[in-house]
Amino acid sequence: MFRKSLYTVGAFTKACAASAHYRSLYSASALGIEGYEAYREKTRTQHLHNVDNFKRKMRDFVSGSSTNMIFTEDLKNIIHLIDNTPEDKQLLKDTVMRYNQQGKELRFGNYVFGPVIMRACHHLGDADLALDLFKTAGTDGFFDQLTSYQILGDMLYEKGRYQEVRELFDSIKSVQIQGGRFPKHCITLTFAACYKENTADSFQYAMDLWKELNSVGHVPMRKATAFAAALALANGRPEIAVEILGTIAKGNYVTVRQLKTLALCALNRLEDVVPIFRSVLEVKGPFEKQQTFCREVIQKVQETVAAAKAESTSTTLQDLERMLEFLETNGQIVNETLDSMLCSAIMSTAQRTDGHSNLADSYNTRGGRMQQQRNFRPTKKYSQLRPGLSDMN
Repeated sequence: MFRKSLYTVGAFTKACAASAHYRSLYSASALGIEGYEAYREKTRTQHLHNVDNFKRKMRDFVSGSSTNMIFTEDLKNIIHLIDNTPEDKQLLKDTVMRYNQQGKELRFGNYVFGPVIMRACHHLGDADLALDLFKTAGTDGFFDQLTSYQILGDMLYEKGRYQEVRELFDSIKSVQIQGGRFPKHCITLTFAACYKENTADSFQYAMDLWKELNSVGHVPMRKATAFAAALALANGRPEIAVEILGTIAKGNYVTVRQLKTLALCALNRLEDVVPIFRSVLEVKGPFEKQQTFCREVIQKVQETVAAAKAESTSTTLQDLERMLEFLETNGQIVNETLDSMLCSAIMSTAQRTDGHSNLADSYNTRGGRMQQQRNFRPTKKYSQLRPGLSDMN
């Protein structure tokens, strides 16, 4: 439906379309991978010289003729003891399936395995294993947690399997995991996948999703909005990019102002670029962080100004040329690409006052519930004095 415009954004668009290097969108810390790895070392230390014997015992337990039960602690240990071998991965699959097939009435704990298993697969770098487990055990609600979806989606994104990220998001919407159709981190990952895939289908999907979010009043994260605008820009629709970026209350974030600058240049709205430059050049205090532009963005502005000068010599063009000189002189032009800024890893997903990551919370916490119990502090204050005889009725 949408045709790519001849207008491009230099290295930004090229990086979007032709990047051969894949990387995770969320950091290991944000996803709780570091927590998994720490607990993995602790588990291996506890078992010390008994790891191989334990694995052999578990292989016997999951064999077709065995009637032995797989306990919660058994599966927890397997998840943290497996190595990156075909035999151990098969053992994980067999143990998960056996545990999941056992009567749920025998499970008295509230340990949630989904996120931890996904972290184990992420640690091993095996998205196929994660997807296989998700499709088999997931039918019984074993992975019905947003964190499980998020970690799996991040693995698929890291492997460049962008269409599968979209399909995963569709499944989240259809079943409304944990009561929501539009979890913000999954939305961000989906827009990122659409941006990296950069096809007519992914563009249409992203724009339909954006319209759907707007219709229900959902406000995506700033990074998701930037991905949506960048995708529109890469598909030759700068007018859509401007409208999308207009939904961000604070438009002076580094990616937002640069995407808006590129979109305005594509629309030959140079007079609207002047306020953006002016806001960057204004120094409001000695401790304010210096704001910058990518060199590729500045080059696009220079090209647009040069083309406009062939037809006009307005004061706007003269102002822009002076501002471009000031940006260069003040060291406010960097060589980092806009694509690398957009795709930089999200280091934290913290939304709480203690600064912990929501995605990482469920690790080591029995799905988050046990951690809440351990951290519980009663809000009601009780008297520490023992009552006297006259106080007792």
